[in-house]
Amino acid sequence: MRNPKRVLLIGGTPKHLRKAVDLGLGVVYVQFEDEFAPELRPLAEAVLLTDYTDWRALRPLVESAYETWGFSAAVSLTEPGLDPAARVNDLLGLGGTSYEVSHRFTDKWLMRRRLAEGPPVGARRVAAELLTDGDDLSRFGAAHGYPFIVKPTSGTASFGVVKVDGADALETVRERVHALRTAAEHPLTGAYDIERFMMEEYVPGPLYSLETFSFDGRHVVLTVTEAITRPGTHIHEGHALPARLSAGDEERMADTARRFLRSMGFRDGPAHTEIILSPQGPVICESQNRVGGAQLTDMIDAVYGYDPQSLAISWALGLADPLPGRPVARGAAASWLVVAEQGRVERVEGVERVRADPHTLAVGLGVVPGDLVRPLEGQWDGLGHVSALGPDTDAAVAACRRNLRAIRIHTRAT
Repeated sequence: MRNPKRVLLIGGTPKHLRKAVDLGLGVVYVQFEDEFAPELRPLAEAVLLTDYTDWRALRPLVESAYETWGFSAAVSLTEPGLDPAARVNDLLGLGGTSYEVSHRFTDKWLMRRRLAEGPPVGARRVAAELLTDGDDLSRFGAAHGYPFIVKPTSGTASFGVVKVDGADALETVRERVHALRTAAEHPLTGAYDIERFMMEEYVPGPLYSLETFSFDGRHVVLTVTEAITRPGTHIHEGHALPARLSAGDEERMADTARRFLRSMGFRDGPAHTEIILSPQGPVICESQNRVGGAQLTDMIDAVYGYDPQSLAISWALGLADPLPGRPVARGAAASWLVVAEQGRVERVEGVERVRADPHTLAVGLGVVPGDLVRPLEGQWDGLGHVSALGPDTDAAVAACRRNLRAIRIHTRAT
């Protein structure tokens, strides 16, 4: 018998588990063995330790757990767990997002194909092709011009994204793609299959993300977030909300996000849809059927009064009411990526000072003395985020940047 207040939670951080417990839910928790902290054991009714991205390993564990615990929904708030949760939904008839729909988000090539086959979404379609052999790069450049983008069809946090500036860069890009396909040392390679790559047209313009929550096909925009890119790279170092946009541009992007979600067949839960405001208008970059990272959950909760992750869990169980409409901002928030010079961390300074600042919203650092700082090739290689509040977006960004400067991470070359 299903228990309406028990959830199967797949992957994520300890904070995700605590949020489910704080909602008064019983939790069957699925996690990678090397990411499970034993002190979390009392919070869950049952713990399944496995590579949850391997369906052959996960399925029998889930079937057995369902017979014993009768959970009513499968939920994941982390990218690698989205497709597994959808597979569980399909297998046990739990409702929620199906694997077919979820995989359109987690496979960027499928997303582009879906957009190409359906009605136009946004100001223009983006040409895209799979990268299958070495000559594909030169053919795509000849057909669609330079620059263009090469990226893995799966993954997150800009990992593996390469901008191809001209024909003279093709050999370097080929070498880079080969290195990414064979890399084993990066943390992302354990959770994602960095094997298939795709090429797509480069679209100029600033990047924004639409944070939405869908209630049985009604797509509510929670906020538009401004993504601030590190100069000379594709790395999103800053996020600020509400975005500093004209009302007209904001509504055009909101309409594009809603059309996109309908095109994808998405009906329930959070989504983080990245949109480029090109000279022609909004253009879909990519999307994830989850809440965005970079402390966006904390920022949305502080500014709008709704925690989209807690809402995702409770909505999946039928324990939440739909939002009547778009919430109104109460101030603004910004977050920034913490970085340091490559090398071995010797000491970290300024964290307590930043936590004591009344403008600080959160400090999330995943680095301690002795840790290795990798080359900064994507957001994932950052060391965490700091976020701050302000009466408006300019003030929030200024407070965040000020706090960022106060944190000093000293490294030594290795």
